[in-house]
Amino acid sequence: MTTRERGQVFGELAEEYDRVRPGYPAELVTDVLALAGPGPVLEVGAGTGKASVLFAAHDVNLTCLEPDARMAAVLRRRVPGVPVVGTTFEAWAPDRPYGLIVSAQAWHWVDAARRHELAFAALAPGGLLAPFWNVFLVPDGDLYAALAEVDARHGLTGNHTPHSMHPGNLPAGPVPFAEQWPELIGIEALFTDLRTLGYRSARSYRSAEYRAYLSSISIYRMLDDTRRETVLDDTIAVVDAHGGTIDFTVHTYVALARRPT
Repeated sequence: MTTRERGQVFGELAEEYDRVRPGYPAELVTDVLALAGPGPVLEVGAGTGKASVLFAAHDVNLTCLEPDARMAAVLRRRVPGVPVVGTTFEAWAPDRPYGLIVSAQAWHWVDAARRHELAFAALAPGGLLAPFWNVFLVPDGDLYAALAEVDARHGLTGNHTPHSMHPGNLPAGPVPFAEQWPELIGIEALFTDLRTLGYRSARSYRSAEYRAYLSSISIYRMLDDTRRETVLDDTIAVVDAHGGTIDFTVHTYVALARRPT
């Protein structure tokens, strides 16, 4: 491992990150905006704008926080006219009450000891906090098992690589909010109306594109160059041996928490 901050490695390849990272369902944005309180929208950890462009398309009063200057440069190009503040949520002071705070695949990077209080302070009464994540599932059991063997061989088991889950890993029935969202443990002390929205889609990567996608993920970025290339070589060799394409079922989950009025 290097001494780089894991949450700050994405800017090393900001353009490639923007090209290969998956986006989010358009209906998610429509639904969240309909549920939000009135007022402007704040995005925390906007990255290169994979979600920002969807919210900006609704002509909302959007402000994006993105601490990495390289990521922010791509973001500004993708959402021209949207204010982009080069800061972390922790270092930022709310300039007005917000009706909605969203965070796409980034809420876990906010200081766990402060994130609930920071969101509460930034939201207007009745405002909505809505972080969301993509969960990738590999439906091909043989491919899943072969990739799991590669992860185990390289010490990556348990590190949530994109191919580390299959449909059988999902619970058969509803899961209590506190169990589903470890990033939001204790939020009920400040927020109410806790619930989850879910969306389903599909995504496929050819082997070369999947290699680029893996290269954009922090657990791979944090490996030294030689080890990373070895892990990627072995992983992509498995994909090639199974037809050269990896298909995913993608579940996108939104955690909703409302500041009381």
